[in-house]
Amino acid sequence: MIFAANYLMILLIYSAGKLGFWYISCILQFLKSMQGSLRQQLLDTKKCVGCYLEHINLMYADLSNADLRNSNLSGANLSSADLRDARLMGAELVYANLIGAYLIGANLSNSDLSGSNLVGANLRSVNLNDADLKGADLRETILRNARISSANLSGCNLSNADLVYANLENADLRQSNLSNADLIYANLKNANLSGVNLSGANLSGANLSGANVQDAILHKAKLSNAVLISTNFSGANLVRANLIGADLTDADFSESVLVHATMIGAILNRVNFYKAIMPDGSESKDAPQNSVEKINKQD
Repeated sequence: MIFAANYLMILLIYSAGKLGFWYISCILQFLKSMQGSLRQQLLDTKKCVGCYLEHINLMYADLSNADLRNSNLSGANLSSADLRDARLMGAELVYANLIGAYLIGANLSNSDLSGSNLVGANLRSVNLNDADLKGADLRETILRNARISSANLSGCNLSNADLVYANLENADLRQSNLSNADLIYANLKNANLSGVNLSGANLSGANLSGANVQDAILHKAKLSNAVLISTNFSGANLVRANLIGADLTDADFSESVLVHATMIGAILNRVNFYKAIMPDGSESKDAPQNSVEKINKQD
């Protein structure tokens, strides 16, 4: 029934393009009333696989446990909607409004959320593996325990987001804003964080092994006890960063700025500090081992 309604809507839009203005107005009124009935049917059945639902208004809707796999919800208004445990695999939610929505436990793997607005949404334990969130607004979003591996988060705004224990392995976070984000014990192994703003972020105990953090801003970032094995921090700003007890084995800090950074108890095996600005403000031009000895003396 819903599929047939969607097909009719597309057919009418195509036909209206060849007719007069008056007829187009009538068609638009008809479509508006049809969308209302479609909305009600969706709320009643909570199932609409592969449906065309662009720009539909589902504000405050109860869609918990709904099956919306492969549906097109681009531009839809889902603000404050209840989508807990919903199945949205492969769905299109481009530029969708999800402000304050409840998506706890929802499955959004392989979905397209590029440009969407998720400010203040609750995505605890959500599945966003391989999802496209390029340019999405995720300020103050709860993503605790979320699965976001291999997802595209480039250019996202994740400032003040809760990403505690989130799995972001192999995720693309280039040029995103993670200032003041909470990433305690997050998994960022092999993630691309080049050019990211992590100022004031809490990455205590996080795993960034093999991650690319080149040219990132980590001013006053907390990285205590973090696992930073083979992490690339070249050109990064780590002024006043907390690296106490972190494992920096084989990490690359070449040409980075470490002024007033704290590295007490850090593991500094084979770290590259070539041309880095050291915690005391001096430029390191020595071999990596000599730079390490200099830091250990300061500690």
